[in-house]
Amino acid sequence: MRWSSVILLMILLAAAPLAATASARAAEAVKLTPTENHHVIELNSNQPYVAGYNVDTRDLYTRERVDATSIAVSFPSTDVSRFPQDSWLGAGMFVQGQDNALKHVDYGYYTMAVVDSSGSLFIDIGLHETRESSPPLQMPTSELVYAYTWQISGVDPATPISLTATWDSNEYLHYSISVLGINTTLMSVKVVSLPNCENITSKFYAGTVMAGTGFPLGHYAYYFQFGVVSSKIITDNCWSARLEKPRMLRKAGWNLVETAWTIQGDVSYLDYDWVWGGAPYRGVHAKYHRNPLLNPYEVVFSYSSETLPLGTILWDTGKPSDVVMIPPTVFNQPLSIESKIIISMEITTLCGIMIGVVYRSMLRRKRSFNQ
Repeated sequence: MRWSSVILLMILLAAAPLAATASARAAEAVKLTPTENHHVIELNSNQPYVAGYNVDTRDLYTRERVDATSIAVSFPSTDVSRFPQDSWLGAGMFVQGQDNALKHVDYGYYTMAVVDSSGSLFIDIGLHETRESSPPLQMPTSELVYAYTWQISGVDPATPISLTATWDSNEYLHYSISVLGINTTLMSVKVVSLPNCENITSKFYAGTVMAGTGFPLGHYAYYFQFGVVSSKIITDNCWSARLEKPRMLRKAGWNLVETAWTIQGDVSYLDYDWVWGGAPYRGVHAKYHRNPLLNPYEVVFSYSSETLPLGTILWDTGKPSDVVMIPPTVFNQPLSIESKIIISMEITTLCGIMIGVVYRSMLRRKRSFNQ
């Protein structure tokens, strides 16, 4: 054995206890404390929201079930002293689930890291149950099934925190984080045991699909979104939020989101009726792949007074030149037989209404003439 190899081995053996000590110190430094100071991303509200979303196929008409989702978030170059009083900024993943018995019932899962105006850092998780409208009798309704929050100390907001939510085969949903090399399980929830959730599908949905009927009443639903939300618009260039490596767990293993486009809060549909946040985040732009970031799989949102357009390609690891940078609309929708029938019925109804309006107008004119 050469002396250089012996010396290297001795260095490694000496460094091992130091590494273990450093890891233990990091574990002791990072502390999670449960709190009732919740930060909830609302649905159909005036909360500003902007995000990227997972695109499985470019016709925006492909969805899939996955066992887990994950993303790393951080708040580099953020000065909370310039935040509005009592405000907060969240970054994370916002994913849809469905009911296996009731077609009109869906679920919205959120997992966020949050920094507030006091400088405190939090992890927030929660679940909304939504019910779609059934005109003319049933209006859309939603309910917050659960919300949990932990204050995390010993971590700088600029430090990446990996957020993960995973379903197991026993219908438990496990929430965990990884920070400074330390993995921590936050909690495990058997969602099917919660009130009104007994028929929940123990999977997340990814991809996109047309929700509801065809033109002109339909729109897309975006199942796996990742972005930023705040309690109010923070109109100051004092903050940024970095989201890295969104990924999903398929049967074959973990896969990064290969293609991501942008969405704003007024059209960030998770089903037919409900959107995340509810208001576009005006004044927030982003850095992303080739603008000017060199690597894909990351986006950095920040306030710049310039609003990020809908349908911006954050990254596309396939053939970016083949993707048209336009907002997704119903005109991208491939027409199935069902869609054609619905469109025909809608056009027929509109024509009938117009004929009725013209006929009533002619009758009024005729009566006026006879009088």
